Amino acid sequence: MEHPVQEWQDYVHKKWLQLPSDVKIQFSASSDLAKSFMMCWSQLQQEEEEVLEKLCSDLSVKKEPHAVLFYKLEGNKRFGRKQYTAAAVLYSKAISHASPDNEEMAICFANRSAVLFHLAHYSECLEDIERAKEHGLPDRLKCKILKRQTECFQRLKESTNPSASSSKTESARPVENSTAYNTDVLIDKLELLKLNSNSQLSNASSSLCLQNSALKGRYLQASKDIGQGDILMWEDAFVSVIIPERTTRSDKYQWDTSITSCDLYCHHCLSRVIAPLSCQYCSFAKYCSHECMSKAWKSYHNVECSLGEVLLTLGVFCQTALRVVLVAGIEQVSQHVSQIRSAEPQVIAPSHTIEGKAGGKYCSNYEAIVNLLPHVKHHKDEFKFLCGLTAAALCKKLCMNKMGEAIGELSLSEKPNIQEEPMQKCSSKMMVVGPTLFRHMLQLHCNAQAVTVLQQEHDVTDYSPVESQKSSRLATAVFPVLSLLNHSCNPNTSISFQGRFVTVRASRPIQKGEEVAHCYGPHKSRLPIEERQKLLMAQYFFTCQCEACTEELGSTDKLTDFCCPKCQSPLKVHYLLHKYYLED
Repeated sequence: MEHPVQEWQDYVHKKWLQLPSDVKIQFSASSDLAKSFMMCWSQLQQEEEEVLEKLCSDLSVKKEPHAVLFYKLEGNKRFGRKQYTAAAVLYSKAISHASPDNEEMAICFANRSAVLFHLAHYSECLEDIERAKEHGLPDRLKCKILKRQTECFQRLKESTNPSASSSKTESARPVENSTAYNTDVLIDKLELLKLNSNSQLSNASSSLCLQNSALKGRYLQASKDIGQGDILMWEDAFVSVIIPERTTRSDKYQWDTSITSCDLYCHHCLSRVIAPLSCQYCSFAKYCSHECMSKAWKSYHNVECSLGEVLLTLGVFCQTALRVVLVAGIEQVSQHVSQIRSAEPQVIAPSHTIEGKAGGKYCSNYEAIVNLLPHVKHHKDEFKFLCGLTAAALCKKLCMNKMGEAIGELSLSEKPNIQEEPMQKCSSKMMVVGPTLFRHMLQLHCNAQAVTVLQQEHDVTDYSPVESQKSSRLATAVFPVLSLLNHSCNPNTSISFQGRFVTVRASRPIQKGEEVAHCYGPHKSRLPIEERQKLLMAQYFFTCQCEACTEELGSTDKLTDFCCPKCQSPLKVHYLLHKYYLED
C-alpha cells in the first residue's frame, strides 16, 4: 500500500527498460536530487498522464448521490441483524456521499443516532440527532427522534459514566481519544512524564544521550541505569497518513461495504471514532471532531482534497512525502533547498524545542526530517526512477491545480478552485517541491514507522460473547526523534501507540553506556539470522551486528537435533534434552 498501485509500477518498469542507456547512466551517476528529478520530469509525457488518469478513475473519492441510498439500505440490513458497528460505518459512508441540508443526509444522521443509542454512545447519539435536525429532518420522523433524544438524556442522567452501560457489546466501550494537540497540553504531558529535561533531545528522558559514530551514525545511549518499564520517549508524529484499502470499481460491485481502518479512525489524530464527520468536498477523509477537521484542512487537506484519486493511486509514501511538505510549509522547505538537493549526509545544526524557543536540541521538526538519510547510493536505480517519476506525476497535478500555488492557505469554507496556472509560475515552485518530494520518498523507505492498532472483527453480531482481534497497520508516520533508535534483533525497548503519539519504554533493565535500540521488524525470536540479515540489507542497507546476531554467528555449538522447528535456532537448553534422552 505504501507504494503506487501495481499497474503504475508495471508501467514505470517498462518505461525504465526502454530508456536509452546513456540516460540510465546519467541518472544513476547523479548525486544531485534536483537533476535526477528533472530527468524524471522530462520523461513525463502525455502518455504517462493518460495512464495515470485511467488508474485514478478506478479509485474515485468524489461524492456520488446514488451511493447514499445504497449505503443507507446496507446500513438498515446490518441494523436489522444487530451488527451495530457495521451499521454505523455504512450510515457514515452514506453521509460522506450526501449533500448537506437535504433530507437524505438528515435521515442518515437519524439512522446513525439509533445505532449509537444501541451502542450506549448517548452523547454521540445526541449530536447526531442535532445534525439530523439541522439538515432538514422530515416531519414524519421528528416524533421518533425526539423520543430517542429524551431517552438519551434519561440514560445520561442515570449515570455520569454512560460507557459503563451493562451492554455487552465491544463497541460500547468508550472511544479512545488521542491527546489534544495544543502546545500547552503537550508541554504539561512532557513534564508529567519527566521528558522535558534532556539537554540534547526533545520529548526524551534525561537518561538518554545522543551519540555519533562513523559505524552507527547518530544513535541513542543510556547515560545512566534505566529500569524495566521506564518511559524513555513520547513523541507526536510530524505527519501521519492513514493506510487506505484501495478497492477498485466493477460493474457487479460498485461500492465497497467492508469495514476498514479508514472508517473507524480519525484521519487527523488517528483516535478511534464511532460517528465520524466527513469532509465537505470528498467522500474519503473522516474526522472525530470539527477541531480535527479544521486543523487537517488548514494544514494539508485543502491541497490533498481534490487530489484524492491521485494520492490513492500513487501510494502512501507519495502522500506522506507531500504531507511533510504541506505541514512544514513552502517557506521552511525553501530554507533547506541545499540539503534537499544533495544526496550526501548533512551535519544537523542545533534547532528549536517544542515550545519554539532556541535550545540546541534535536527535535521533532522539519530540519530533522530533511537530514534523514535518503540512501541514494544504495537504492536500486529502477526504484529511484519509480520514486522520481511518481513525484513528477504528482507535481504535474499540483501545477494543474491553482490551489497548489500557495501550498495551502484556504479556509474550510473555500472549495479548491481547480484551474490551470501559468507554467512559468509552476516551474519555479516545481524546482523546490519536486526534488523535496523525491527526497522524502527515498527517506521513507528506511525511516517510515508503521502505526499499529488492535483491530476488532465486525462481521458478527455486536452482542456476540466471542471477541476477535488482530493487530493491523493503521497508518504510516514520521517520528524524527524515534528514528534515532538503531535496530537490534533483540531490542531493549518496546513501542506503543495512542493515536498519533508513540511511547517508548525499556523492555528490560538497561545499563549505563548501553545502546538503546528497538526492532525494525526482523526479531531473533521470529526469524533465523540468515533471513533477518537479508531483510535488513534489502530495506535498510546494513548488515546487522547487534548482540543477538554476533552471538548466533559466533556460535559453534549448534546441534541440528535440537533446533527450534520454526526459526531453526539452537535450543538454549539442548544439553538438558540431550541428558534426558540419554538417561531414558
